[in-house]
Amino acid sequence: MSGAFQNSMRNLFILLWDEFKGYAKSKAIFVVWVGMPTIVILMHFLTPAQSDLPVTMFTGVLIAIVGGVLASVILGTTMTNEITKSVYTLFLIRPVKRWQLIVSKYIAMMITLIIASFLSFAIGIIIDSIKFSDEISMIPDFFLKNIINTSIADLFIAISAMSVACVIGLFIGMIARSVAVSAILSFYLGQQISTLALLPRLLEQTGALAANIDPLYLALGVGFAATAVFLALGIFIFSKKQF
Repeated sequence: MSGAFQNSMRNLFILLWDEFKGYAKSKAIFVVWVGMPTIVILMHFLTPAQSDLPVTMFTGVLIAIVGGVLASVILGTTMTNEITKSVYTLFLIRPVKRWQLIVSKYIAMMITLIIASFLSFAIGIIIDSIKFSDEISMIPDFFLKNIINTSIADLFIAISAMSVACVIGLFIGMIARSVAVSAILSFYLGQQISTLALLPRLLEQTGALAANIDPLYLALGVGFAATAVFLALGIFIFSKKQF
């Protein structure tokens, strides 16, 4: 690898680590880490005792919506606030590329969401393994096919949806002229657009998805495409901004 590439990656990692430490100390991210698993626990108590449906079947959509909305608003408002306060003027004095600032924010937020998602789904699996202990002892494949496999697929679909919400928040944060406007648009558009990645699973559950189409691969494809488009647009807009 060339020296320029190594320096670029080193700067990106430093920015990423700084962003992640900042998020980890944030009260909003603490709410995400604690709140998302708490939602799963509450779902267990709110689900009728006679229900035959695993808690994790509902976890994916709720986690994607809650985590996606919070991440979109946090990134959107943070971006707008830092731009209006000319924070990036100091950053750009250093040998830092503008795209590195955007990518580091996106990756750092995704890491925090992935941590919260894994905690949430792990709790959901534990709850379901206790709730369906009789079925598991009689039919081991029930646990593997109906709980573990579904949970893993829903986890990746939820992460895909949250990825879209993150880049929407970053994109809005760059074009909004006030923190209030950024918060409103990030909340609404982040929620609406990120549901594109959830549609394949919802269509499957309603029977509207063709049998030969895998909802997981379709959701990942939609999430990746939307993330790539809005992240590229965000980087382009940020590269043209005057600080």
